[in-house]
Amino acid sequence: MNIASMKPLALAVALVFAAGTAGAADPGQDGMGESDVRAALTAAGYTDIDDLERDDGLWEADARRDGRRVEVRIDPATGTIYPEDARSSLTEADVRASLEAAGYERIRDVHFDDGMWEADAAQGGVEYDLYMDPQTAEVVARKRD
Repeated sequence: MNIASMKPLALAVALVFAAGTAGAADPGQDGMGESDVRAALTAAGYTDIDDLERDDGLWEADARRDGRRVEVRIDPATGTIYPEDARSSLTEADVRASLEAAGYERIRDVHFDDGMWEADAAQGGVEYDLYMDPQTAEVVARKRD
């Protein structure tokens, strides 16, 4: 993708986030509502968006991009899209170190699945299922276990 084709995409995404959930009839508990997510996916070049639903603190959908079907997860707070075929340069050790630095304990079942790092861990005595960004290992979503 060249710079000229990225400008309209960046503008569309910026407009979606500038509007926020004020205009959304169905805001998600953590930010983006369904209409916001559809707009962000469309702005990022996804078409034929269906099966859009909230699950484990993330939006999930099936969509088409570059002529093929792909499942995606979307961070409702930032709008970041995580396609199932995303890659990560991080190792399991990197992810564990990031979680420990964030105060998580009893870290287990760390694995890379469908474009995101996942793990089970505890914080403050509470057990969580965690979903992490594939490039930064930042916790994007967590669900009380």
